[in-house]
Amino acid sequence: MSPAVLQMPQATKTEQPDPIDQSAREREEAEIQSRKEEANFHYKQIKQASVLQSRNSLRIGFHAAALKEKNLWGILGFKDEHEAREAAGVGESTWFSTLRLAEQFKGVPEELFTAMRLTNAKALADLPDTKRQDREWLKAAADDSLKEFQAKVDLEMNGKTKDSDSKEVIRTFKKTMPASQMKAVEQGIKTYAVSIGIDPENTGKVLETAMVELNQGAGLVSTITTACQKIKEAKEFAHSGLSADEALGVLDRVMDEVILDFAHALEQAAHRGSEAA
Repeated sequence: MSPAVLQMPQATKTEQPDPIDQSAREREEAEIQSRKEEANFHYKQIKQASVLQSRNSLRIGFHAAALKEKNLWGILGFKDEHEAREAAGVGESTWFSTLRLAEQFKGVPEELFTAMRLTNAKALADLPDTKRQDREWLKAAADDSLKEFQAKVDLEMNGKTKDSDSKEVIRTFKKTMPASQMKAVEQGIKTYAVSIGIDPENTGKVLETAMVELNQGAGLVSTITTACQKIKEAKEFAHSGLSADEALGVLDRVMDEVILDFAHALEQAAHRGSEAA
């Protein structure tokens, strides 16, 4: 009788993960996490800049441009840019005008870009990229008054066409009427122009503004109402214990936003008017 042979159970072989695949997954996960952190950082800056404590609205444009460049809306949980803007509580005119400026000043460090006065930044955007990237010009846009800086830009341009200049075709507007009516119309144009601060000689601009105000009054009234509320809130906030510099920063930013809101309302009204025509 043959001796019994003890059979030892064979160990099941465990499959080891492919080190190459594992490394690729780790890199992918790290990249996703990095994008999430970057997106959250930019969006947090936008939300902080959207409240009255912010120095100005250029910070909104700087970080919105960063999100747009890498299309990070989805990773933040938003369907698109529009949804992200609304969730941040930023007005359409502020968002798109400052975002465009940020794109025009691409490569400029945040601290230099956001230090500029908004109106001066728009003026500087008319100059070539070499000037927009120049620290001396950027510093002047931050420090100079609006009038002083515009004079510098005009001198630099020396009659050259600006990006912000109208490219519209010039048309002649003629109407025949009795002399008495013509006199009344001309006087009305001058009186209205003076009342709203437009050059009476710029008849086309005066007539356009009058028609916009007449036909799109509801939109303009809404803008004016919102502007008054913003200014009221800014004044209350500025008297809540802020330093003089902080209070000035609050009022400066709000006035920038009000100017943008009015400009946007007028542009939209004029656009609707041209479509109706």
